[in-house]
Amino acid sequence: MSKSMRLYLGLLVVFLILPLTVWATSNLQFDEQNVVLRFGAISDTHLTGGVDKLEEALKLLYKKAGKNKLDVLLIAGDLTDSGSATEITAFKKTLDKVEFDKKGTKLIFALGNHDTDFDKLPYNGLAFKKGLGAYAYEGALDDEIKNGNHHLVVNGYHFIAVNTKKYNGGCEHAPEDLAWLKNALDEAVKDDPHRPIFVATHPLVYDTVYGSLEGSYWTSKNLGEVLNDYPQVISFGGHLHSPLNDERTIFQRDFTSLNTASVKYVALDSVIDGLAPIDLDGGSTPRNCNFFSQGLYLEVDKNHNVRITRMDFFHEAEIKSPWLVPAPKADKSHLQYYTTEARKSANQAPYFEDDAYLTIRRLAKKKLDIEFSAAKDDDLVYAYEIHLLDKATLLPVGASYAITYSDFYLTPKPKGMATKIFKAFSTDAFKLSAKEFDLSKEYLIKIVAMDSFGLKSEPLYSESN
Repeated sequence: MSKSMRLYLGLLVVFLILPLTVWATSNLQFDEQNVVLRFGAISDTHLTGGVDKLEEALKLLYKKAGKNKLDVLLIAGDLTDSGSATEITAFKKTLDKVEFDKKGTKLIFALGNHDTDFDKLPYNGLAFKKGLGAYAYEGALDDEIKNGNHHLVVNGYHFIAVNTKKYNGGCEHAPEDLAWLKNALDEAVKDDPHRPIFVATHPLVYDTVYGSLEGSYWTSKNLGEVLNDYPQVISFGGHLHSPLNDERTIFQRDFTSLNTASVKYVALDSVIDGLAPIDLDGGSTPRNCNFFSQGLYLEVDKNHNVRITRMDFFHEAEIKSPWLVPAPKADKSHLQYYTTEARKSANQAPYFEDDAYLTIRRLAKKKLDIEFSAAKDDDLVYAYEIHLLDKATLLPVGASYAITYSDFYLTPKPKGMATKIFKAFSTDAFKLSAKEFDLSKEYLIKIVAMDSFGLKSEPLYSESN
């Protein structure tokens, strides 16, 4: 067989084994010259008063819109930290400061668990209406305001915000709120079944985006039972503060789900493969959680296609490339691009380059410092496993290995991630029974890189200490 024939067959095989969605995604169209709707989608501002990140986020959203109007600001909950009148007033002052009313931007928001003071104020929509005045619940009925629900139509597109009154003991939408939501969705579909419908909720819809399997306090199972019947829906959820750098923050199955990250601070998986990463300060917040502020900027063209730009407000940058969601189709073909199966089938494992190094910089009784080359990935490296080995036997030392996050959530573009990594470990990271490192022993370090979809690299080994 000739060399040219082998090349042809090789390319043919590659084409055949790559999933259709990979090729199709790159061919999605968006009409830049005919944008008919622009809006920001944020969550978890946790405003208490004083200097806040909300003002900066709004300024950057307006800057992104440029000379064009920002039609809507959608907030997926936790506008405030406790739902108090003082905090709501502070929120209004921020809107006033950026001339929200003069710019003609409409506001729609779902209440979050902080806005209802952790189930103590399930009907706190009344307080938000009082404190925000004309900004809040435009056109809503008294009962809708009381329940914290809102249905707004802007430029012919339906925005729906639904409240969650119960978090403690498991997040759950009340039957009356689900019935209201279904009526609102039916009205939107009757108006035009070929347009996307934008739905705001504070908790994530169970088993959708990144974080939606974290636990019953964070996700709603009965909300999905309603949304599953409406492929036109693009839902927005906050609550978990997950970073938009992770491709799992968009998801499609019966509808499209988006994670809105957080304006205030970031949170990450509290457990990876059964272990708590060493970077966390208890719970799910990393120690550098405040060096973070993210949200979404969305545009809709005249054909109802949606372009979603991930915004890093803290670094005043855009995150990676925009996502494109096609206009709703009766056959649901618009929902094939961001499924877990599509992304996993196209995914490749991380790897260490040939000249990568791993060095034990310091070993003391209570502390181990290492330095190593960052692994490479077709998207980003999510975290690293750090294994402590006895050089003589190559057996693990201690009852566990350690897990540490990469800096992916602090870096708008993966190419800007650190190329050299320094990490320090206590004996607790490896669950050493002696509570001290044995300075007479020679240790090896083994590192395995993992991506956000769980694929792992071949290991990188250190020289002994």
